[in-house]
Amino acid sequence: KEENARYIRSLIQELPDKQREVLVMRTYGELSFKEIADITDVSINTALGRMRNALLNLKKLAQESEKSRAYGKTK
Repeated sequence: KEENARYIRSLIQELPDKQREVLVMRTYGELSFKEIADITDVSINTALGRMRNALLNLKKLAQESEKSRAYGKTK
């Protein structure tokens, strides 16, 4: 379980700053999108879009990481 958590944290660190910021506030800080929008001084739609992009990018990063592992390469 701890290994999975470290893996996820390493993927999160690869996200663009603004996406990582929203993802961390929502997931770990348990803030609403309204609160995130207020804190980051953007619209709710922008906060939602950043979260969506963060999740899509995390999925892509995880897939790329798994491909690298399957072929014996490390990142």
